[in-house]
Amino acid sequence: MSNKVKRLQAEIMSVRNQRHKLLFIKLEKSNRMNDVLTDLKREDISSINISRYLSDQLRFISSDKRPFQVVKWLRKVIAEQNNDVIFLHNIEYLFDHELKQNPVKLMEALSGNTVLLILWPGEEEQGVLKYATPEHSEYYQNDEYSNRIFVY
Repeated sequence: MSNKVKRLQAEIMSVRNQRHKLLFIKLEKSNRMNDVLTDLKREDISSINISRYLSDQLRFISSDKRPFQVVKWLRKVIAEQNNDVIFLHNIEYLFDHELKQNPVKLMEALSGNTVLLILWPGEEEQGVLKYATPEHSEYYQNDEYSNRIFVY
């Protein structure tokens, strides 16, 4: 087990006792997502490609009804994993205005008894999670999880 995986396991243990069991993963420039997926699979941690899953589930639902279906479908796929730690990646679709979601608040609602490791697709600056740039319509930032960001 690599040093990074050991540190990640320690972070997972510390998150287990929190109300919202979220840990945001930010990749170092030198790491690729495939390396992370391989390491997590070795630790029996399930992974879900959120954008692919949601687009498959929501494609036959009219766009005005999609925002109301997001939580239902995500709860379903998380429950199906039958695992107490799950890695969520490719979450970009959650920022789409069509879905009318606050991605971090959504993850809080979904975490329940499951630790969610979330690959953050944007930037992290001094403990602030950012997605897109301020002038972009999908711009988002959150500073509530500055102590739950793990650089992998």
